Amino acid sequence: MKDKRILTLFLTIFIDLLGFGIIIPILPVVSKEMALQSGLHLDADVAVGLTMGVFSLMQFLFSPIWGSLSDKIGRRPIILGSILATAVGYLMLGISNTFIILFLARLLAGIGSANISAAQAYIADITPPQERAKRMGLIGAAFGLGFVFGPPIGGALFEAGGLMWVGFGTAALCLLNFIMAWFTLPESLTEKNTERRSIISSFTGLRRVWKEEILFKLFIINVIYLAAFSMMQVNASVLWSEHYHLTVKQVGYMFGFIGVCSAVVQGGLIGTIQRVVGLQRMMLFGCPIVAVGLSIIPLPSQKWFVMVQICAVICLAIGNGMLTPAINSLVSVNTPAHDQGKTLGLLQSTSSLARSVGPVVSGFLYSMGFMLPYISAGLLMMLNLLLAIMLVSRLRSRSNEIMSDDNTN
Repeated sequence: MKDKRILTLFLTIFIDLLGFGIIIPILPVVSKEMALQSGLHLDADVAVGLTMGVFSLMQFLFSPIWGSLSDKIGRRPIILGSILATAVGYLMLGISNTFIILFLARLLAGIGSANISAAQAYIADITPPQERAKRMGLIGAAFGLGFVFGPPIGGALFEAGGLMWVGFGTAALCLLNFIMAWFTLPESLTEKNTERRSIISSFTGLRRVWKEEILFKLFIINVIYLAAFSMMQVNASVLWSEHYHLTVKQVGYMFGFIGVCSAVVQGGLIGTIQRVVGLQRMMLFGCPIVAVGLSIIPLPSQKWFVMVQICAVICLAIGNGMLTPAINSLVSVNTPAHDQGKTLGLLQSTSSLARSVGPVVSGFLYSMGFMLPYISAGLLMMLNLLLAIMLVSRLRSRSNEIMSDDNTN
């Protein structure tokens, strides 16, 4: 990465995702304890879902807003401001001693971390079209690395110094990122958009997606898949600590193992799998594999815990490795060239919405029975399989129609 600007943008996204990964093994357990102590008339398991979900909900709401504002006032102020907001959110996390402060800390961190659209726009500003895909791929790498390193770091920090070390340590990373961005990120936007647009207009692109059958089905499949997966992310920490007596540090290693397996699959195996089975079959095979991985997590006795969890992680890694690139690629293939950025941005935004809904649903289900979030997530993925079969049938039918028209002409 010779260009310091690209390195800074990579670090910005990496720290956002690292911060998200750091709290995964910690926040469910801590928020449940604080909810029990708060005296609020709110079920503790539901409180866990709300605390985890508000972060992604803010990303859903603010990602298109930050993107639109960056068109008006420039990329630099949005990126710098969002980094500071994230830092403040983690400082609040470090001093949290009540459920309300903890909740507000996650809300603010979610607002700040919704800067991916502005970072993508900055990359587009400074990158020629022929190199853009490669540099955009760095954002995907930052996502993966944040999830690999975040949970183990979070578990270690929490055991060493509690929530204060977790919050202050992540805030320090954000502040270092802010200093680096201040000195290495000049404004990239040469012509600002002076058109007056309301905040609601940032979401109007969804109307076009709803009207196009194939894109609509792909978006729905993506939302169900991410909601189901996030149901596991939220309650696995509580499940593993309450029913299998894992420490926070051990939970962090579990999630880190998931991240490593996913990185190995997506980085080394997916290219081969795609060549052998194709994108459509990747989507079809990925749904039931993820369903199995999610469903078996709460089933084993203490004796079989390690073996079953390894099987679950491998299933999730392979299934996620198939579904994510397949959905993204099929959305891109079925989108006109002039709408690629907007449509993929909307896919990202609705992904955040799914990650906000999943934890809330999971919290309600877990309060009724610890197995329910995982069994329900598995059933959702089987529903996704039915939708995927219908979509693939439609895609093949349309392909045959196009070939028939070509032969006629």
